[in-house]
Amino acid sequence: MSTVVVGFDGSGLARRAVLFGAEEASRRGAALRVVHAVRAPLPEPVFTPMSVPVPEFVTEETMSRAAEDHLAELATELKAQWPDLEVTTHVRIGRPVDVLAAEPGDLLVLGSSGRTGIAEMFLGSTAVELVASGGRPVIVTRSGPVDGRVVVGVDGSETSTDAIAFAFEHAARHGRELLAIHAWNDVGWAELPEQDFDHVRADLAKLLEEQLAPHVAQWPDVHVASEVAFDAPARALLQAADGAALIAVGSHGRGAVTRAILGSVSHAVLHHAPCPVAVVHRR
Repeated sequence: MSTVVVGFDGSGLARRAVLFGAEEASRRGAALRVVHAVRAPLPEPVFTPMSVPVPEFVTEETMSRAAEDHLAELATELKAQWPDLEVTTHVRIGRPVDVLAAEPGDLLVLGSSGRTGIAEMFLGSTAVELVASGGRPVIVTRSGPVDGRVVVGVDGSETSTDAIAFAFEHAARHGRELLAIHAWNDVGWAELPEQDFDHVRADLAKLLEEQLAPHVAQWPDVHVASEVAFDAPARALLQAADGAALIAVGSHGRGAVTRAILGSVSHAVLHHAPCPVAVVHRR
């Protein structure tokens, strides 16, 4: 059985990520594993509410017990909403990035920021590192709508092809429409004669159709719209993000220098999209 892994830290955004992951696991027929990484700060005294304060120190053990209690309550809530879902919860000791990177699973779901996040639109450092680390797809959730269409960026790269497949599968599982966007931002396009401009648009539309064709054949029930945008790819995708259920992007596009660095388009979409974002890597 496949597994959806969700990182949890007790924050509201992490809780939303767990609910998103549970729904996704249920629709995939997968198991859900919720993981809370604990790394205690330097010991400091904490006083219990008694008539005579008794100092207790914040340790990994005390934090682990608190995390286990929180996860147990969360698991009970999940089982009430998804009674057939296989749910396991785990408290691990270590740095969240290292702990979650080591968890086996087919999909990783994270909140956009954790308990130390200043605002939701500032992507947390844990999410940034895990999205850039490669391997399985990562979905970063936000508090925006999840009932709209699925948007996917297409640029002809290998990771873009994987993102298309991911987007079609997600749209089919959730009964969503899909919008595929190919943005062309080569320098000088605005100076093209009108007839050449139309030819370029037609050629790009044909390439986009060819990229989508195998997936359209595989998922005939998914309603697909396509768009050629003469704009910066990130800006075109972010404009389509309003009301979207998910944006899927490849981790790197045609201009990627190395797989160790997250592509500029995926980076911009991750940091600014108001809806969940899936970043798909080449395995």
